Amino acid sequence: MPFAQIMLLSIGVAADAFACSVVRGTVIRVNLFKRALVLAGIFGVFQAVMPLIGWVIGRFFAEITFIAEIDHWISFGLLGAVGAKMIWDAFHLEEDEAIIDDGSIQFKPAIILGLATSIDALAVGMGLAFVELSIAQVAFAMGIVTFILSLVGAWIGHHGGGKFGKWVTVLGGIILIGIGASIVFEHLSA
Repeated sequence: MPFAQIMLLSIGVAADAFACSVVRGTVIRVNLFKRALVLAGIFGVFQAVMPLIGWVIGRFFAEITFIAEIDHWISFGLLGAVGAKMIWDAFHLEEDEAIIDDGSIQFKPAIILGLATSIDALAVGMGLAFVELSIAQVAFAMGIVTFILSLVGAWIGHHGGGKFGKWVTVLGGIILIGIGASIVFEHLSA
């Protein structure tokens, strides 16, 4: 998988973590850097580990002969479904409840959000099991990109940029659908 495609995939998967970081950043009043660092770290770890787990699951199914004949459609279906769900969620999620900022680092909400935002990375990992690539390289890129974007997102949210989160999630969904279509196109044109 080319570097540019790995970066686009990483940005697409990181979009919902970025959006959550923007929203969380809007309620952080004190200890911004420390709390944003913890949030970004948790998001980055989940986004790096979940595609590895998904890839292992996907590789199990990739060994089945009839699945190998339609693997490009499975990749497209998984990436397309995740992308479509991200777009849907951007317009249909309820507003977050008010969070009281007492200055403490809130690990439990960060872990719950990290898990919730990385489910799509699990599905992407399953889809990538049918493509020749280095999953460790892709997972590392996903983790690093998510970490950086989450850190930036918390800063943006803290400084009043909460209104952009929805549109970043939509863009991430579109990117994932585009990558899925690219996999099908590459397979059909080969």
